[in-house]
Amino acid sequence: MVSSKKKPWTVQWHIGADGTVIRQRSKGDQPHQQLYGSYTTNRRLGLAELDALDYRLARDKKVIGGFVGGLLVLTAAAFACFVVGVVLGWLGVDAARRVVMPAVIVLVVVMIAAGGGHGLMMSRWHRAWNEAGFESPSPVTMSAREAREIVGAPGAVSGRRTKVERA
Repeated sequence: MVSSKKKPWTVQWHIGADGTVIRQRSKGDQPHQQLYGSYTTNRRLGLAELDALDYRLARDKKVIGGFVGGLLVLTAAAFACFVVGVVLGWLGVDAARRVVMPAVIVLVVVMIAAGGGHGLMMSRWHRAWNEAGFESPSPVTMSAREAREIVGAPGAVSGRRTKVERA
């Protein structure tokens, strides 16, 4: 059996001579392995600004990842306490509700924190894109042929390729 190694995704910013901002996501050099998205901007951007946006988004992703990890640990502990309390209740131990009630309260608090955390994350994400000069963080998919014409035209500039886990 042949072991198939996963090729890493790469991401690269391009700015056309007319100011069109394109993000290329590639899993190889073949046209069918490349995806292009065009972004609407409210001003002309430079590669340094796009790199700064990538850095800010990566930093925010780490912060949110830590928050989510903490919530997962807290949820697991509260759920384990809930299960232990229910089992103790079935066994007739009177102190079972002293374990179940705090666990339920913690689970409710975690659900509220998760909702608030999601809202905060989305707000920070949209703000980062807006402050970087984008009207929307959502790209418009474009054909590879059209994107290569814009990227290959005189006056177009391309940023460095960056390996990413998920594109």
